[in-house]
Amino acid sequence: MPISSKFRERIQGFLETGERIRYAFPAEILGSISPGVVVVVTQQSITVLSTGIFNRNKPKGVLAKSPRGVRLGPVDTNAAAWFTFNGVHYEVDDEYVPVVNAADAELGSPDQVPQDPLPEL
Repeated sequence: MPISSKFRERIQGFLETGERIRYAFPAEILGSISPGVVVVVTQQSITVLSTGIFNRNKPKGVLAKSPRGVRLGPVDTNAAAWFTFNGVHYEVDDEYVPVVNAADAELGSPDQVPQDPLPEL
């Protein structure tokens, strides 16, 4: 389910002035008693916002923030889709796997490019 424009407005209030939302998607912290979060990717940072247990449409506060140069993935899709970010395991619905991959692809990370099979040439 896409994140509504109203929810994006609420998210914006937790970001630094001038930060623009590039990607935002819901996730759950595996093994947490308060698992609901929203991961927000801007050009400057990756921010994880907590949400309410019963109302996942209201961000409550910032749980973690990292510089944008950090990758979210890779996403493990063997059982449920999940990834580890800053040592925390997050589960996402399958529909958000392409969003995580797109956010990482923007970094132009060298490990996303196939290695040269003949580097000596």
